[in-house]
Amino acid sequence: MLIIFFAMLFGIPNSSPWFGLVFVYMMAAALFVVGSAIWIALRDRGAVADLSRTPATRALHPREVEALVWFGQPERIVWRMPRGNVIDLARAAHTAGTRPVVRTVRGPYRSMVRARHHDRHDYIGQVEVLMLPGADGCLRQDNEAEVLLCGNFAVVLALNDTWRIDQARSLLR
Repeated sequence: MLIIFFAMLFGIPNSSPWFGLVFVYMMAAALFVVGSAIWIALRDRGAVADLSRTPATRALHPREVEALVWFGQPERIVWRMPRGNVIDLARAAHTAGTRPVVRTVRGPYRSMVRARHHDRHDYIGQVEVLMLPGADGCLRQDNEAEVLLCGNFAVVLALNDTWRIDQARSLLR
């Protein structure tokens, strides 16, 4: 899109009546970018809203809260950055409610990388998830994950009956 814009900008003389196409193209490209961003945000928010309406699988165990607090310590900050911003896992466990519940997400895994390698987004089904270390080794074609909803994303607590967050600490030592 940028190459076409520059070709039009420098290829069409500014005295030509066709020079207005440069601005029309620029406005159309801007509308496309903004529309795409809004569409993605609404789609992600809708997927989380649909998941929040599903029945809870079980209550959050105290050992899972302890694991979230352990992963949320400042020296492990690099594991908490799926969008480039820091996510406080301990606060996420506390803000999930006085009686946080675990929900089940099913679907294929996909990963989107934006801004080269700096902005990674992991999805199971249509829900954006935070994959803690070790969980990515247990991914399959079709996944079943137990998650804790934390705002616009979900933290994976168990994946495919092979990885659990409370066992992940021992795998990393």
